[in-house]
Amino acid sequence: MNHLILIKHAMPQIDETKLSSNWQLSDPGRASCKPLAHALKSYKPDLFITSEEPKARETGQAAAKHLQIPCSSAPNLHEHDRKGFAFEHDREIWHNTVQTFFNRPNDLIFGSETANQARDRFARAVENAVQKYPQQTIAIAAHGTVISLLVAHQTQTDGFDLWKKLNLPSFVVLDLPDCKLNTLVTQIG
Repeated sequence: MNHLILIKHAMPQIDETKLSSNWQLSDPGRASCKPLAHALKSYKPDLFITSEEPKARETGQAAAKHLQIPCSSAPNLHEHDRKGFAFEHDREIWHNTVQTFFNRPNDLIFGSETANQARDRFARAVENAVQKYPQQTIAIAAHGTVISLLVAHQTQTDGFDLWKKLNLPSFVVLDLPDCKLNTLVTQIG
């Protein structure tokens, strides 16, 4: 059976002077890519595709190198577009904002995409990858919010609850072709 593996990137180096879409991996994030690759090995990924954001691209490249499989980036796998939204220091405020985002998917809560717009964009990009590489297990290194939106929609589960569970890094395995939930790995190492 082939799988679709959706991977939340490793820990970035937070730089409040830059948009989060430009953050790169931190040293601990880079170090976590080897255990991530080890955790993915049993699912036998054939290739990695990554978001074009540095933190996801670096996660995918490092894990793919450990697994000795090809890796490339693709458009539209990026995180929910948060341009114009400043870094939120207060965890409770941040969680309340994200919960509202999940609970009101048609409303523009923050950034420049609604939850449904972000999910639909990401879903199209994932479907393009699945169609481009039929009969293969694809690992996609991306971002927690869009992964949670897509998986919740596919499996009729609570997206915000999934979002809270996904650590840096973590992954969800879906069975292809029906995208049935196989495994949720919330902690690496």
